[in-house]
This record gives sequence, structure tokens and C-alpha cells, in this order.
Amino acid sequence: MSAPVDSAGAAPARPAPATAGPASTRAPGYHGDDRWLLLWAALIGVVGGLATVLFHEGMALTERLATQHPGSLVHAAEMLAPWRRAITPALGGIAAGAILWLAQRAAKGKKQPDYLEAIAIGDGRQDVKGTLLRSASSLCTIGAGGSIGREGAMVQLAAATGSWIGQLARFDGDDLRLLLACGAAAGFAAAYDAALSGAIFIAEIVYGTLAIRRLGPLMVASVISNVTVHQVLGYKPVYMIPPLHVATLWELPLFLIMGAALGALAPLFMATLDGGHRLAARLRLGLPLKLALGGLIVGLISVLYPQVWGNGYSVVNDVLHSPWPVTLVLAVLIAKVLATAATTGSGAVGGVFTPTIFVGALLGLLIGSATHALWPGSSLPIVYAVIGMGAFLAATTHAPLMSFLIVFEMTLEYQLVPALMLSCLAAYHISRAIHPQSIYHDALHRGTAAEEDVVDSTPPPAST
Repeated sequence: MSAPVDSAGAAPARPAPATAGPASTRAPGYHGDDRWLLLWAALIGVVGGLATVLFHEGMALTERLATQHPGSLVHAAEMLAPWRRAITPALGGIAAGAILWLAQRAAKGKKQPDYLEAIAIGDGRQDVKGTLLRSASSLCTIGAGGSIGREGAMVQLAAATGSWIGQLARFDGDDLRLLLACGAAAGFAAAYDAALSGAIFIAEIVYGTLAIRRLGPLMVASVISNVTVHQVLGYKPVYMIPPLHVATLWELPLFLIMGAALGALAPLFMATLDGGHRLAARLRLGLPLKLALGGLIVGLISVLYPQVWGNGYSVVNDVLHSPWPVTLVLAVLIAKVLATAATTGSGAVGGVFTPTIFVGALLGLLIGSATHALWPGSSLPIVYAVIGMGAFLAATTHAPLMSFLIVFEMTLEYQLVPALMLSCLAAYHISRAIHPQSIYHDALHRGTAAEEDVVDSTPPPAST
């Protein structure tokens, strides 16, 4: 076996896995029966990818029912009257909160672990009814315009399929946790059309190492899921990024400085989201009313800026293909951060992985616009926007390798690699020096249901 490699220097401390059965007590290494795990991982890749497809189709149906307008949520919001735009997310919040309340009643007081927690410190088991109810709640929030990542619920659902298949095959302990992780990687890869990043997301964020025994099944599940969804079923990637290149290597110091700046801003973003959670926790309201209040805040913001609806991928695609006034970029950026804090703080099920990409893209666009104004021979502002996506991800997730890979997989532009690597590493180190905990810290260490919910966790995500 290859020795575990930390992708970003010293590995962050991880919770010790729970001991459950003989599989979890084996010495590290690649054992003979591990080859069977690769076959199970392939099956989970197919099933997990199909689970994300079912959620995607359910999401499209829910959006049509809530808005009566097909297409992106931002387009639907723009087509609605202002009063409808204001109340639709609140109504979706009531429905989502009611379903979460039912999930709590069905659990009879037992805590249902998030998939990140189940992989890191749990037994790898996911409750079927609880996962389906949480997914239904997420559909209500997303379909009504909540500012949260849809990929988080996709990754959660795909992760659960890995756990269910593992339990049916009578796996337990470390092997069951690994199959759960394979499901999460499959969901992430399907959601973002990123076969490598799906595996690295789990390996780097949850395990903190690139140990071969774990990375092999994760890679198999991730690749098979990606092929199933995007090559066999024909689903398009979330982001449609135009061909890009860095104008001159003399710009590399600027990308390094941008990475450091985004690394310094990331703790402020995480603190804003945490503040939303703390404010909501002080409210003595039931789940339906809390989620309705969060939805109402999003709705009121969207009266002026409909771009805050949804996870933000349509806005990112728009700014990458057409110029935006700098004042509008700044206003939408602030509005999106507040809307996301209101949605996640209310307790809505989903992830912040895609909203994080949104924030990184717009921050990068602002920096790129200022650079291009001062130095007309520099790269286009959208180059800074794309690199900002990866740098801000690295700063919030503390996973620079995954952040670099996902942007590279989405662009397939080798010329961006030096600038992207420098920005991601600078953002990671500055952010970690200011705020040692990543955006997934609570889910990994205290078991709270933070994202991604990955991937969308993928996280999605996941805890994406």
C-alpha cells in the first residue's frame, strides 16, 4: 500500500473511526478481499448516479409546481410578480419544515447522523425513511427558490444508497463506512461532472489522506457514476465554461495575491453563515416557522435581486458568458451571502458548496475587473472568476487538491493550472491561519448537519 499522503501538508486532525466489527480492526493495507470492494463500489457508482438523476427530475417537477415557469430558478423569479417572488420561498419553507418535523417524529428522538458524520465517526449506517424525508424537504426548499445547494441533498441521497447496499451485502465497520463514502463520491461526481474530484472530495475532506485502500473504491464509484449520468444518460455539466487562458505568466503573482485575499475573506463568509445559525437558534419557533422565516428573507431580498434564488449556478454561467456591471456584481454578491445565511441558518436541508462557488466566482470577477482596468493587457476578468471559484473553495473547505481538481475538470484548460494551483494553495494557507476549522468542521467533529449535505454534504455536494 502507498503510504498515506496529505494533500496539503500536515493532515488536519480527524475523529478516530468507531470500531465496529472485525473489518475495522484490520491493519492498514491492501487485502485480498479488498478487490471485492471495487466491484461493490462500481455497483454503488451506478445506483448512486441514478439516485442523483431521480432527485434532479424531482427537483425540476417541484420547481414547475412552485413557479409555473420552466428553466432556471433565477429566470422563474424574474418572471414572477414581486409579491409572488417574496412569498414563494416562505411557502416552500413551511412545507420543508413540516416534512422535517415529520422526520423528527419518525426518528422518535434518535439522532440521525449526517453522511459526513457517519463516515468519519459513525457506523456507516443511514436511515432509509429519514434520508427520503430529508430529501423531500430539500426539494421543497429548492423548488421554491431557497438559496441553498441542491447538490448537497443529491450527495446525501447517493451516499445513503452506498450504505444501504453495504448493509444488504452484510458489510460492517470500516468497510461499510467506505461504501457509504463511495456513494457520496458517486453523488458528487454525478452532480458536478467531476470524476476525479468526487473521490478526492471524500478522501481529502473526510479521511484527510489519499490512502490507496480507500482511494481505489472511491475512484471506481466516482468514475462509474460520472459515466452513467453524463455519458450514458446524456446529462450536461452544471457549469458551461468557455475556453480560457492566462494572458501572461507575469500575472502569476497577481493570482497568488488574489488567492491570499480570498483566503482572508473566507472566514468572514463562514462567520456570516454561522451567525445565521446562531440567530435562528435563539428563535423559539417550530421548524416550519423557522424555515418559513428564512424563506421570507430570501423572498424579500429577491424582490430587488432575483439572482439570489437557487444555488447560483445559472448566475455563474451568465457572468462567465456576458459582461456584468461591477456595481451589479457587488450588489448581487452581498445579497446572495445574506440569502444563503438566512436559508442555511433556518435549518433547511441542502449544502453550501455551490453557493461557495458562486461567491468565489463573483469575488474573482471583481478582482479581475479591477486588474483589467489597471492593466488592459492582463487576462480577461472571467479568468479571475474561474480561478476565484477554486481558490474560495480551497479557503472554505481546506481541501486545496479537490478545489484545484474540480475547476480543472470543469475547464480542461491546462494553461490555467499554474495560476489555479498558486491561488488555491495561498487561499488555503491564509484561511487556515485565520480560521483553523473548515466549513465542514461541525459535521465531521460534532455531528451537526452542515453541508454538502456535496456535494453537494457533495457538500451534497452533499455535505457539498
